[in-house]
Amino acid sequence: MNDSNALKRAGYVLLLLGLAIGVLFDILFYNKTSGISYPIFIASLLVIFFISMQISRVPVNNRAWILAVPILALSSTSGIYSNTVLRILNFLLVPILMIALSALASNINKAHWSDFRFIADMVKRVFTPFGSIHKPFTTFFGMISLDTGDKRKTVVSKVLIGVIISIPLLTIIIWLLSSADIVFKNLFIDIPFRTMIKHIFIVLPISIYIFSFIFSIFKAKESNEKKMYGKIGWKLFIDPTVLLTMLSLLNIVYIVFAVIQFAYLFGGDTFILPSSFSYAEYARRGFFELLAVTVINFAILFFSITFVKKESRKANTVIKSFLSALVIFTFILLISAFYRMVLYEMAYGYTYLRIFVQAFMILLFLLFIINLVYIWYSRMPIISAYILCSLILFVILNFVNVDVMIAKNNINRYFNTGEIDVDYLERLSYSAIAETTRLLDCQDEEIVAQVKDHFEREKEILAEQSSWQSINLSKIKAQRILDKYTD
Repeated sequence: MNDSNALKRAGYVLLLLGLAIGVLFDILFYNKTSGISYPIFIASLLVIFFISMQISRVPVNNRAWILAVPILALSSTSGIYSNTVLRILNFLLVPILMIALSALASNINKAHWSDFRFIADMVKRVFTPFGSIHKPFTTFFGMISLDTGDKRKTVVSKVLIGVIISIPLLTIIIWLLSSADIVFKNLFIDIPFRTMIKHIFIVLPISIYIFSFIFSIFKAKESNEKKMYGKIGWKLFIDPTVLLTMLSLLNIVYIVFAVIQFAYLFGGDTFILPSSFSYAEYARRGFFELLAVTVINFAILFFSITFVKKESRKANTVIKSFLSALVIFTFILLISAFYRMVLYEMAYGYTYLRIFVQAFMILLFLLFIINLVYIWYSRMPIISAYILCSLILFVILNFVNVDVMIAKNNINRYFNTGEIDVDYLERLSYSAIAETTRLLDCQDEEIVAQVKDHFEREKEILAEQSSWQSINLSKIKAQRILDKYTD
């Protein structure tokens, strides 16, 4: 079998796979709350993409399939947890990772994945399928014209295909005629044409796009036009003397700041503060300012590492030493900011924003460690390290169950201080229900009544999500708890 026939046969199989994924999308998501349906759909897409690569004989970069791990991990959280913020972020990130996987696995990217020009490769992958939007139809009619060698079988196959084509057309036409004539409508009154049309308009666009998306990859490989971009040649414009002067002044300021942090913040209230400040007020001030300075330092490091002119070996060593000192002082800034946020949470409670900001600080800390290594070992692929570190930390964040952390710490704080924002607890996901039951044992009848009302409302909402597509472990666990604590 020659390559042209192989591609045609692959197109026929891909047409069926595309139709299958369109039908699956309709079954999983039409009028359904997303739950276990999302990881099932994503896993199915990965399987279809893998099968397509095999049947088309497209050379595959097997190392790219490592991206399937975070893709499956992040999509699986839709069936495990119910945190709205992370769910939205995952709905944005998982498709991006899927597009990156398709480009890398099929070797059609022109830029390395750590190169910012790879973004252009991914954007192209989104829109290129529209150039092949006619291919599902030409492939379908090509399938119709196939000669099986048996005249009787060929006729039967073509009649069957004619019936399949007629179904969506007849559905739309009969629905329109029924709307125009009430007597005609009575002939088909028990047939749900409106619902059938909705399903058709869901299945067909999804099927056509998925087919065109994968076919565009076949086409790109067949044209054999790939030519990798060369490495970007950055213009080195930062003068070493200017940079050393700037780093010297910055490090002097940070030395003074570090001394103050160890003396007043980490030293507790053993040192005398200005009369207008208590220790608690002092500790909780300046968090966002410190975070801003940290981000500025990150930018200074990145630009210094990338754009400083290379001079003598001695000068380069001095610059590396000063940059390393800047990293160390930035660690102190991060520790100070993190500690201030912990104190702030102890005083005012825990929220999504505060937890996510702390996670961002941890990420910055890890990125600065990468910077420190890169300062002395410039061969390390720093952008790749940034991306991998960020992706790994985000996956971990999805599985630490932020809602339980917030509810547990806020309720512990209530039993210690008597202060709690029950309204905020009610806005947490179903994962927090188990922790919230602890408030039913408190002495405040108003809080107990508010929690019970909250449980009743959540029970009613969960009762409406009974389809198997909506299955979610946190909701199942919450349902059992709500059944126990409500009438």
